[in-house]
Amino acid sequence: MNSLARVSFLVFTSWGFVSGAQLITNGTFENGSLSGWTVANQAGSFPGSGFFALSGTTLPQSGLTTVGAKSGTFYAVSDQAGPGTHTLIQSFVAPAASTVVLSFDLFVNSYGGNFVNPIGLDFTGAANEHARVDILTAGAAAFTTGVGVLQNFYLGADSGANPHAYTSRSFDITSLVGAGGTFQLRFAEVDNQSNLNMGIDNVSIIANPTGVPEPFSLGLAALGLAGLVVFRRR
Repeated sequence: MNSLARVSFLVFTSWGFVSGAQLITNGTFENGSLSGWTVANQAGSFPGSGFFALSGTTLPQSGLTTVGAKSGTFYAVSDQAGPGTHTLIQSFVAPAASTVVLSFDLFVNSYGGNFVNPIGLDFTGAANEHARVDILTAGAAAFTTGVGVLQNFYLGADSGANPHAYTSRSFDITSLVGAGGTFQLRFAEVDNQSNLNMGIDNVSIIANPTGVPEPFSLGLAALGLAGLVVFRRR
């Protein structure tokens, strides 16, 4: 292997090394199921309601229409034929001394307005119709909106006419989880006014070791070295 080839090999193998570790299982739902996730429904929620892994645009309980998957074939979505509260949760382990980024594609179609009741994720009180996304501590309860919520990333419902397109969202959560440990990512919705469909796709939590150069910078440095090698060989 000549010098340029050796450096090129180093570039590509180095890129593979610094590419982030994926902490979420089945974040694209492309296996056609919610495997890796836990669904929790508040006691008394309308039977059969909850979160589903779905292909297509027609919902299984209400018959309402969505935009379908953001990419690929499947996505996760909540649907119901009566009032309830539903959560989709996955635990993840963040390595210590890491930079961590959360991203996901989301739509929230509410047919009953946008009501964020202080009671939280509980459909049994007054008007309560909204969705939320949170990072929780490892031991937090599925429906908590107080103790155990480290940070909220979405609260409410999308405005305008239904059905909505996805919005892509990305957050640096290093300050929350970068020291390492076990946490929970939660998607949740409560509906007691009418249907609320929370659609989720391409969920990702990527961790990179702190202080490791990102791939593009490392690649430029290595390609510069390659140029130097070629120059010296002439």
